[in-house]
Amino acid sequence: MSLDESLDVAEIARRPAVVFRCIQYLEAKKAEQEGIYRLSGSSAVIKGLKDRFNLGESRDFFLFKGDVELLASDEYWDPHAIAGLLKSFLRELPASILTRKLHMRFLSVMGLCPMLTL
Repeated sequence: MSLDESLDVAEIARRPAVVFRCIQYLEAKKAEQEGIYRLSGSSAVIKGLKDRFNLGESRDFFLFKGDVELLASDEYWDPHAIAGLLKSFLRELPASILTRKLHMRFLSVMGLCPMLTL
């Protein structure tokens, strides 16, 4: 699914719902352990979460396709699995979100090269 298609399905704050919900969960749960995006979560848990987002969930008798409120659930989610879901979504986009045009700006923000005038 392309980024535009995912926005058509479920969008929160001008982001795909899966991106918003993953970041929201990780920030709310203070997931600050080392390697949060480096270490993999359970592939079965990530697949289950991906399936839930693809199917959507019912809230107040309405089906919200493409959106799952992770924080509204009493379930505990491993932060590494949530980070893995986010990485999986970004990896599966048909086009990179870091374009050649933005590459030098990205490096300058990271302090790896001086900012160029673009």
